[in-house]
Amino acid sequence: MCILDVTKRSITLHFKSEKDYFFMGTKITKIGITNDKISARGGLTLFLRYVEQTGLYNLILGAMLPYLIKSTKGLQLQGFLKQILAFFIDGTDISISGFDQRKKDEGYIALLENSKAEMASSHQIKRYFSKISIVNDLVFNKILHELFIWRIKITKPAIIELGIDTMVMDNDYAKKREGNKLTYKKKNGFQPLHISWGSFLIDVLFRAGDAHSNHGTDYTDRVRAIVKLIRKRYSKDAPIIICADSGFADQKAYLEFEENLGIHYITTSRMYKGVKEYMAQIPVESFAEFSKKKAIWRFVEFGNKLVSWTRFRRCIYTDLTRDENGQYLMGLKRTDSFIYTNIGTCPVADKKLKSAGGEHYFETETIIHRSHQRGADELIHRSIKELATKEQLPFKKFGMNRAYYFLLVITHFFFETYKQDIAAGVISIAAYPNTFRRKLIDFAVKITSGARYITLNVTRSIYQTINIAELWKRCQSPPKIQVA
Repeated sequence: MCILDVTKRSITLHFKSEKDYFFMGTKITKIGITNDKISARGGLTLFLRYVEQTGLYNLILGAMLPYLIKSTKGLQLQGFLKQILAFFIDGTDISISGFDQRKKDEGYIALLENSKAEMASSHQIKRYFSKISIVNDLVFNKILHELFIWRIKITKPAIIELGIDTMVMDNDYAKKREGNKLTYKKKNGFQPLHISWGSFLIDVLFRAGDAHSNHGTDYTDRVRAIVKLIRKRYSKDAPIIICADSGFADQKAYLEFEENLGIHYITTSRMYKGVKEYMAQIPVESFAEFSKKKAIWRFVEFGNKLVSWTRFRRCIYTDLTRDENGQYLMGLKRTDSFIYTNIGTCPVADKKLKSAGGEHYFETETIIHRSHQRGADELIHRSIKELATKEQLPFKKFGMNRAYYFLLVITHFFFETYKQDIAAGVISIAAYPNTFRRKLIDFAVKITSGARYITLNVTRSIYQTINIAELWKRCQSPPKIQVA
């Protein structure tokens, strides 16, 4: 080894022997091959065991098999589902062609508790998506509805708050797709309609990109389906509150919620000319203030009836005067909004809300706060996109992409339930997929067999850090899905 020593007057080369570098430890001098079954995705086994024990496979089989041609040859539905769930939750290689590489990976095969013959090739996966492309949104939503009822019966909320929004999936670089249309974000893609409950997507309508928020009767149809489900399977009297943005501000929907469904809504709306003129006449002293941390909003409440409406509705005008950083805003930098709600003006729904202990929902500040909480829907969108790792869908046919997206949504549902049922105390229930993968999926394991046992071996560090023995125990007996 040569060291260059530079001084003001001379340059000297010092040569050192290998023994002078004993502190660097033993060096690798050779590459070898092992027949041991080793994988870097050890957490997949726990996740898949949890999914199996909940009864998800039986739920999906019962819903989808009537639509498929029965065959005992080739890849079976349960085997397909297991490999697709592993594909999504792993996220290492999200290309369909990656199945060909997995089929050759002995460690990955052992993680899935499969034989090599049970592993699907990319062509088999494509053919299976083609087979289930005939399964429509209603069938997939029956599965999501059962999952929703499963979770709501566990938590037993007195008041049910639902969020509704659309999510743009940018497929601008994959334009040869059925339904890949121009969205309101000026990108070609898809725009599914989502109904969420907390961190769960409980109803989805997979739609072309040009289907706006309140497209046709999609909005009211899906809300009606969820309300009927809650009334039939959970509670006839539990108050339900729908939170939505201005894309869903619609008189027909309001009437449906007020007169037929007996539920509450909190919806933002655009500023119309007549309302703007009225706002200019309201004295400054009529405004009150609402604060959250450093942010401050001015607000005023009044009854409002737009030109096309048949009745007055409760309206709250808000104006952000100081942002979350404590900076006061002036002129165009100030953001304002109108919030419409029937809380306090719908006797049937009001009675249910008061009986459930929701008196504080009638307060103006609470309504403003709930409206601002709609940002949580965006967090779900971020989470599901992070789970998918990319927004581009893989197939040219609309039905195949619909099936792909619904299976992604179902995987995301179980990503959320796994954090609650299994990983509580190890990882935050608010953790995003990348954090989840890094801590609970991406760790090295060695699978060994002998004496009638197959053992998943981990390092002592992993064993102690995430308490994997306890996680494995929890995976054997999670809450079961109770199908009606």
